[in-house]
Amino acid sequence: MRLTVMLLIAATLKVSAGASAQTVSLSARNISMENVFTAVKKQTGYLFFYDRALLRSTRPVSVQAQQQPLQDFLADVFKDQPLDYTIKDKTVFIKRRDLPVAAPVQQPVTGTVKDVAGVPLPGVTVKVKGTSNGAITDPEGNFSIKAHPGDVLVISYVGFEPKEITVGSDTNVPVILQAAVSALNETVVIAYGTTSKRLNTGSVSSVKASNIASNPVMDPLSALQANVPGLLVTSSNGLPGSAFNVSIRGQNSVLKANQPLYIVDGVPFISDPLNAFTSANGNQSPLASINPADIERIDVLKDADATSIYGSRGANGVVLITTKRGKAGKTQTTFNVYTGGSKVVNMVDMLSTPQFIQMRKEAFRNDNQTYTDETAPDLTIWDQQKTTDWQKLMIGNTGHVTEAQGSVSGGNAQTQFRLSGTFRKETTVMPNNLGFTKGAGSISADHSNKDGRFHIGAVVNYSSLRDNSIAASLAGFTDMAPNYPIYDSTGNYYWMPAGMNPMAFLLRSSDARTNNLVAQTDIRYTLLPGLNLKANVGYTRSDMQQTQLVPLKSNNPNTTATSTANYGNTQANTYIIEPQIDYTTTISKGTLQVLVGGSWQEALRKGSWVIGEGYSSDAMLENMNAAAKLTAKTTTYALYRYNAVFGKVNYNWEEKYLLNATFRRDGSTRFGPGNRFGNFGAVGAAWIFSKESFIPEGSILSYGKLRASIGSSGNDNIGDYAYLDAWQSTSFPYDGITGLTPARLANLNYHWEVSRKKEAALELGFFKDRLLITTNYYHNISDNQLLDYKLSPQTGFPSVTRNFPAKVLNSGWEFEINATNIQRKDFTWRTSFNMSINKNELKEFPNIEASSYKNLMVVGKPITIQKGFQFAGIDPQTGLALFQSAKGGTTSTPSDPDDFVILGNHMPEFYGGLQNSFSYKGISLEFLFQFVKQEGTSFNYGYGIPYPGSGSNQSLYALDRWTAPGDNAGVPKATVGSGAANFRSYSISSAQWGDASFIRLKNLSLRYDLSRYVQKWKLAGASVYGLAQNLFTITGYEGYDPETQGRMMPPVKTYTIGLQLSL
Repeated sequence: MRLTVMLLIAATLKVSAGASAQTVSLSARNISMENVFTAVKKQTGYLFFYDRALLRSTRPVSVQAQQQPLQDFLADVFKDQPLDYTIKDKTVFIKRRDLPVAAPVQQPVTGTVKDVAGVPLPGVTVKVKGTSNGAITDPEGNFSIKAHPGDVLVISYVGFEPKEITVGSDTNVPVILQAAVSALNETVVIAYGTTSKRLNTGSVSSVKASNIASNPVMDPLSALQANVPGLLVTSSNGLPGSAFNVSIRGQNSVLKANQPLYIVDGVPFISDPLNAFTSANGNQSPLASINPADIERIDVLKDADATSIYGSRGANGVVLITTKRGKAGKTQTTFNVYTGGSKVVNMVDMLSTPQFIQMRKEAFRNDNQTYTDETAPDLTIWDQQKTTDWQKLMIGNTGHVTEAQGSVSGGNAQTQFRLSGTFRKETTVMPNNLGFTKGAGSISADHSNKDGRFHIGAVVNYSSLRDNSIAASLAGFTDMAPNYPIYDSTGNYYWMPAGMNPMAFLLRSSDARTNNLVAQTDIRYTLLPGLNLKANVGYTRSDMQQTQLVPLKSNNPNTTATSTANYGNTQANTYIIEPQIDYTTTISKGTLQVLVGGSWQEALRKGSWVIGEGYSSDAMLENMNAAAKLTAKTTTYALYRYNAVFGKVNYNWEEKYLLNATFRRDGSTRFGPGNRFGNFGAVGAAWIFSKESFIPEGSILSYGKLRASIGSSGNDNIGDYAYLDAWQSTSFPYDGITGLTPARLANLNYHWEVSRKKEAALELGFFKDRLLITTNYYHNISDNQLLDYKLSPQTGFPSVTRNFPAKVLNSGWEFEINATNIQRKDFTWRTSFNMSINKNELKEFPNIEASSYKNLMVVGKPITIQKGFQFAGIDPQTGLALFQSAKGGTTSTPSDPDDFVILGNHMPEFYGGLQNSFSYKGISLEFLFQFVKQEGTSFNYGYGIPYPGSGSNQSLYALDRWTAPGDNAGVPKATVGSGAANFRSYSISSAQWGDASFIRLKNLSLRYDLSRYVQKWKLAGASVYGLAQNLFTITGYEGYDPETQGRMMPPVKTYTIGLQLSL
């Protein structure tokens, strides 16, 4: 190879040298090129090879050469001719000279970007592919960009499929964007804006209206269960309207201030319960006032990048609820109605009357006592053969649910509107037709002027709720003696010397009426292309009126001879004003978005709880003025003010490299002067590596993104005025005057709890994004914990709230898979799976042994641990429970808390959901399985649980009780009192703590589309459907339900059928 190269170089040098050695002498004016060639040939012997036609375009030349080298001579002759030449050996080859191609001229290309309905799209990015040249559409969707013919324009917009158009001779390019088909291009709502899953740098999970509609629920929180990785939603009570426990990525605060921030249409929502006092369903869920049928989507924000812009209220995550708005197009009218029933899924097997009587007799025998009519009427007076199934009587009824919805929406390119209304009635599984009624309405309107520069939109959501219930859940009466008589021989309620008649308890009515209003207005004006002035103004108002009546007939005449009534009144109002400026432009090959804004908010809460006594008649109980005596139980007045400045910068380089930075400075009146302001911020970045050249087009991997974020957010969810002295009413008035006693000492120096968050994630798409996999790892440290510090009695105050240098870690993994398994013309099968694994740990708590938390928490363990005694079996000789002693050995009289050990952790080890949806022609089927791996308390856990032999019935576990010396039993002996203390220790021991894991068919939806059959009736569409919730549960838990645990009212199984019509 080397020799060949050298020979070629030598040959080239030889030709060059030969041509340079020949010289030409010629003097002539206006001589033709052909004559020049002849003269050169004669002098040098070089031949000229050419086509005579080429010479027609040449011009005569004038030359003056003396002994000029041939190459130089030819260069001068051909200088201004349309010909070129090459020399090979002794031949000169003539050819036409290649003319330089003129560079294409850039020209302005204009166009308008619209959606399929013809509505202009403002803020669309238009870029020349492979260059830094870009533009943003104006409010009317117009753009202008300089491009060459043949250039490719890339048009992209959140929520729509990107489009590429080649520039041709026509410089006006109309563009129609199709709504997103790929899940990666669907809209994701984030703080103060929107993006797409593909371009998002933060951790956001979304639930769309179609998923919510598959749940026959009143509260939108119920529709989130098992649907969102990292979000744990647990029912606290199975009665309608009851509250949910919600946490995002674990418990951050030791004081349990872990509720996320809820925002409805840009307005912070009042998420604290309004109850002045509780009823059978506990505290009413504030989110029950939001109508699920009016929700367009729910987005859950989790990491620092997504939440830090909410500053002091973002530490526990943020839930953004976006309600439906009108869309341009033909007016659409929709009606939807469904009805169904509900039942408790699982009952606890209790002792029969013969088994109960045997246990009671054992109890007296074990305690060496003789029963009498006064001490054991169940053994001497009551019917020994009768068995009342109290569970069936109290919570075994069938509840009924009916809901009707209607909506009208439409508009044109400038103005859109939507009106809707909903009525729902749901009765409980308890007797007496108790239940929950809800009416809700929504109205929204959006308008843009003709050039699109000015936009104003408004939405108003209103709801009215009534909870017709009783003072407490009847689930607590299910352990009544099975032969307890409800009525005496005269037909009146039967009363023991002490105690309660459960049917009489039903007379204790509890009525709560709640009105809720959320109103929001957004205004936008485009000052310059890409520069918008915006304002978000919102107002919420919630009020609850409660009455809880205790008529004389509901009381045991042996113990209470008067009727009472409770009156509660709570009002909460908030407003928010948020002016903003946003600017979007193209820089180099990327798009830059900048947002700055401010926030001014105020929340006022006031209320009272008054107890009335001394009524002349039960008929007067609802009239507070009819009471002979009124006592103010509590009075509330709390004014909370909050202001902030915030900003966000986002840069998108060719949809390949993404960077997002946020900042917020907050001020909150929940802290003392000098500590009211705090700074929070985050940085998030992402790399879409599937756009790199090392990922070939058409490969199995169609999408790949790495993202990471780091930042901080705060928590001011600690209540109002906690930095001031607190006093509370004394329990015993003196001479009719209620006094005050110290409750908390002032501390003006405490400040923010801060959560520092880190996250890394990998997002992958395969087979043209038909399979999407997301893996998140997060690491959150929360410090400056606000806790109550116990003071010595000499101070006169029991405690003071202060910051502790305690640190709580929440770290874990989240996995999410979305797959389109089959997609054919008539058949589609999709699967979604999510799983969350969270680890909670108290990392640091200096001097915890000297604090009031030493018996509740352990450094290195979760803050949600449960302590109790370690059960060591039943003493075969005495029948008493034995427990491990901290001093060694076992004891039947353990010391609280010296002998306490860690029983387990209340937070799940992992949880998630698996959803499948099938559609075949007009039939669609969807089902969601929820799974939770956890521990928990059994049906018989708690200090107040009746002990075997006490007079209350027991579950079948009591059949394993000790009955005689030498027994190898699992439950202590029956007793009428002597073994009560031992049983109380047993009821909070490891014997009553165990596995509470479960798999539940959470939702089932079956729908049949009738549209093709109803078109002849001028209907746009129709469908019939069936919905079900909590159909069955697979669990080894011994009790009502592993979700609510203990003796709380369990979630109910609900099944409905419905009809939907569209006009």
